[in-house]
Amino acid sequence: MQEHRLRRGDPPVTTISPTSNVALEILRRTATEAEEKTGSADSANSILKAANGVSAEPGRATTQAQGAVNNSMLELKARADAFVGTALELLNSDRFKSSDPNVKAVLKEILNEQGEIFAGRVEAELVNNPGLRHEEAIANALTATVRGNRSRFAETEIVLGYNLKTAGRQLHHVTDAEGHSSGQFLADAQAEARIGLDIAQKARANAKGDAALAEALKAEEEAERIYRRTQQSANEWNGYWTKKFGWPEPR
Repeated sequence: MQEHRLRRGDPPVTTISPTSNVALEILRRTATEAEEKTGSADSANSILKAANGVSAEPGRATTQAQGAVNNSMLELKARADAFVGTALELLNSDRFKSSDPNVKAVLKEILNEQGEIFAGRVEAELVNNPGLRHEEAIANALTATVRGNRSRFAETEIVLGYNLKTAGRQLHHVTDAEGHSSGQFLADAQAEARIGLDIAQKARANAKGDAALAEALKAEEEAERIYRRTQQSANEWNGYWTKKFGWPEPR
């Protein structure tokens, strides 16, 4: 990773938040609309100057743009506050579980410090997974928050449990400080075994002749045994944490 140091005479570095980007885009759009409606490049340029921090006499279009920006910022803040509030409600309930009892307190601190970042994670979940319910998006964002702030938690693997009203019970795993996770290992093993079984089944279906069919059947049986073993191991892992978190076994 490159280290960037400020030297004397260098211009100050400004960090633009997602909210600021949205605000700037609104100003630019308003400028374009003003130019199209009035045919005046001056009013559009005035708005763009205001957006870029250049002093200009406030005109009607500028005032309208600033009002739109303020409203947009208020809407974004209200939405972010709602996401954080729902997350805190989940953390404070018995529907959230963790293998590390300190996770809850640390997550609350991070939510208070990084509310907008957390809201951005929730928004990303909703955009990338159409049809995902808000509560499930918030659970995914909480797990992503633990992963994104890994150094603030215990070095051991962390297992998170969510008993969601709309999506049922979920177990999430976070790797230990060295990147290892028993939950991830078992999930990967099961996924690979499933792929292997699919390949064996296709090979059996396409086998030509008795000898080739007999060999393909044998390979399919072995692939199925491997898949069942990995499936059983994953189920045992899930069962262990289900019991650990005090949830009833699924029927």
